[in-house]
Amino acid sequence: MSGPLFLLLVKRTGSTEGAMSAISDVAFRMGEPEAVSSDEQLAGLALCAWGEDIERVSKSLTWRDFERFCSGILRTRGYRVRQNIYLRKPRAQVDVFGISESISIAVDCKHWVRAAGYAGLAKQVEAQKARATRLHESLDHIGPIASVILVLVDQGARFVDGGAIVPVFAFGDFLDNVEAFQGQLDLR
Repeated sequence: MSGPLFLLLVKRTGSTEGAMSAISDVAFRMGEPEAVSSDEQLAGLALCAWGEDIERVSKSLTWRDFERFCSGILRTRGYRVRQNIYLRKPRAQVDVFGISESISIAVDCKHWVRAAGYAGLAKQVEAQKARATRLHESLDHIGPIASVILVLVDQGARFVDGGAIVPVFAFGDFLDNVEAFQGQLDLR
């Protein structure tokens, strides 16, 4: 492995062996002890566990790695995760779906830096709520689903029309406290 996040992890831990050990620890916490791989997202999660700024890490990821990174954060918080769920008629996709005992999270990962403005965020939230509704209808035995737009940088708004706008640096805290936010979420 030699991506920029892995090299930063080597610097943080002091050695290649330390970096690989940090990645193994993250993979184990995600429930995937065999998952020591070359994915930059694992190095990114390990860096965050070592105190690196999550926004800095996220900016170093591709959009696809950003989705995997989001999945990893959900897994480390105890969620079962499915990625890239495709819905038909009309065709749509849920980037990341986290399932827990009490609430599930449908996440639309936005790996862009530009500010969307309130109208743009509202449009994104409405589309995500529609996907969450269709997903809920297609799955058996799934409880309430919260719609989340995960953004790379803070957009200023936290809740728009019943959907959560969560900057990546706050995603872990959001997941840890999602039940406290249920009054602000339009659950599907």
